[in-house]
Parts: sequence; structure tokens; C-alpha cells
Amino acid sequence: MNKIELLEIVKKGEDSYTEFKEEKVHSDNLAAEIVAFANTEGGNLIVGVSDEGEIIGVTNLDKEMQRIDNICANNCEPTVYATIEKLVIDDKKILIVKIPKGTQRPYRTNRGIHYIRTASGKRIASPGELRLIHQASGAIYYDELPVPNTSIEDTDLEYFEEFLKKSLGGGIEDFGIKTVDLLKNMKILTSYESDMVTTTGGLLFFGKHPEHHLPYCKVTIVRFPGNDIGEKFEKKDIEGKLIKQIEGTERVLKEYLKSETRIEGFEKEEPLFEIPVESLREAVINAVAHRNYQLPSQIRIFIFDNRIELKSPGKLPNTVTVENIKLGFPLHRNPLIVSFLAKEHKMTEIGTGIPRMIRLLKEHTGREPDFEERDQEFIVRIWRPTL
Repeated sequence: MNKIELLEIVKKGEDSYTEFKEEKVHSDNLAAEIVAFANTEGGNLIVGVSDEGEIIGVTNLDKEMQRIDNICANNCEPTVYATIEKLVIDDKKILIVKIPKGTQRPYRTNRGIHYIRTASGKRIASPGELRLIHQASGAIYYDELPVPNTSIEDTDLEYFEEFLKKSLGGGIEDFGIKTVDLLKNMKILTSYESDMVTTTGGLLFFGKHPEHHLPYCKVTIVRFPGNDIGEKFEKKDIEGKLIKQIEGTERVLKEYLKSETRIEGFEKEEPLFEIPVESLREAVINAVAHRNYQLPSQIRIFIFDNRIELKSPGKLPNTVTVENIKLGFPLHRNPLIVSFLAKEHKMTEIGTGIPRMIRLLKEHTGREPDFEERDQEFIVRIWRPTL
């Protein structure tokens, strides 16, 4: 960072990524700011600037740098690895502490408090926010967590039996253990407060009526005339088991796609759709497999005249970026659900789905899909071919 860049930042004031601190601020205060940045998206802690944006400076740079290093190592758990840059403006010395988004989140102070960064500063993370941080870092997998007020009675055992025969070549009796133990071993059931309940992934995949307990875990398809969201629309909700959601979504999407049927000789071929159905299926399966099931929102698919947008709850987890998923970087947010889908031959576990989808769309429509993270959503935008 150079002098001009710093002056511009100071002029703008504090925000989600910038915090001003004067020299000799208490170590507990600095630790809280550092932890908040590490738990969120990272940012710059600028020491030697007042809250009002006045450049005051630091009297002893080396001593203050050593103090900040010690705070990162001893007042933050686990250690936060920040870089510190020196800058001189009008004979006043400034320290710029660059704190990255932490790879070992969640972080807390040595007093045991987890902070997160907000537009107006920092605050203590709520239990729900902590769970989101844990999940994003891979510390816990939400699809393996219990669903309270459920039981083995909520499991469709006939469907489970069919799944076993198709994917593993034998029924429940062939495994030689009790049904409840088999369900536990496969993480479909788990213990919760002395009861045996379903896991989130187990209920969504094998539940009789998963929508009764997880009503937001569905797909909503909305058709808008034109290219913008408007007051006129058609809406359909797809609920039930995840496989049924995938199949139902594909069926509804086909209703809205333009197609032509070719006949050669006496044989009628499958319809040729304007967008390859395989690419849409891949996008839907990825949304179902990798969405954040902790967020109380459904997968939304908006159909416009010029495009189809799939909006999946949850940003990409920790080390995953839009750039590396295009190259086949695998996601690991819901490994239980992914493993069940893989056994059903709906997807692989090696990250090849999105590169294949990109290739298909480019071959058939001449245009790659767009991928975007916005707020707490991941958006896939598929362009329809122009006439």
C-alpha cells in the first residue's frame, strides 16, 4: 500500500474491511478486531489513525509491531498470521496490519469470545453465525447434524431397501445387522438428547416427507415473461426426497424449454432442446448437493426469455472460488448427500460436473454460463440461444 492509497482509505473511513486504531490501544481490543477480521473476509487494521480519520502516527514502530505479533500469537486462538507494513505520511509513522480471511476458523480471543466483522465495526458472533463459520471451514458438516423431533418412523424403509439393492447389491437383511444399526452406520440416523433421530442428509434423501420438518429444503421454479423480474409470473414448488426434487425440477424445466423433434425413417427421436438437458441437470444436481442447508431458504430457479438463473443458498465454502470450480475443484459442504447421489449415479465425487456443464453449453449455445456469489447465494446463469 502506498501513501495515495492509504490517504484514499482514510478519506473513505472505516467499513467492513477497514478499522482505524490509535497507538497503545488495549491488547484485548486489538485481539477482538483481529479475530473479527479473521472470522469474516479479512481486512486492514490501520494503527496510528484515530476513529475520526486523523493521522496521529506511532511513536515506536518496532515496539508496536512486536506487540501486535504477540497479540496475534497469544491473544488469538488459534494464531492469526497477519502481515504488517510500515508507511510514513508527513513524518508520521503508520502500521498497516493485513489480516487474511482465516483458514482455521472460527477464531476467538484468549478470553473465549468469537467476534465477526460488520459494516459498523465488530460484534460477538451469534450461535447460528458460529455454526455457519464452522460449516464453511469444514469443521462440521450440516448434512450429518440431527433433525430434532424426528425418528426412524420418518424414514422410508422401502425406498431405503431399493437404494441398497441398486447401489450396494443387497437388501437390509443381507448386511446381517439390525436396521437401526445399519441406518446409524450410514449416518441416516444419529443420537440426539438420548433419542434416535434422522440426520439432515438422511431425512432429505430417505425421508417419507422431508418437507414436514425442513420446509425450506425445496426447489422453487418461477417463469417471468421478458428479461426482468416482474409482477406477472408462474410458480411451481418441487418438494420431497432429493432425488424426486431433481427429477421433478428437470421435468418442469423441460416444459419451459423450446424444442424440436426430429423423425428419421419410422423412428421418433428424443426432442432436441434449446439448452442441453444434461447441463441443466448438472446445475440442478450441484445446487441440491452443495447448497447450504442451514440457511432457511429454498433453491430458486428463475426462467426469463434470455436466460435461466439458478440461485442456491450459501456462498462457496472456505477455500473454494468461482475460478477453481470451473477447473473441477470438488466441494465438500455436504459429503453425506454427495455420497448418496454418487451411489445413485447422479454425480461423481471428483468435481467434473461443472467443467462438463461449461463444455456442453459452449458447444450447444456458443456461450459459457456465468457464476456469481451475491450476499448469501451462489448464482449460475445459463443463457438461452438467441433466435
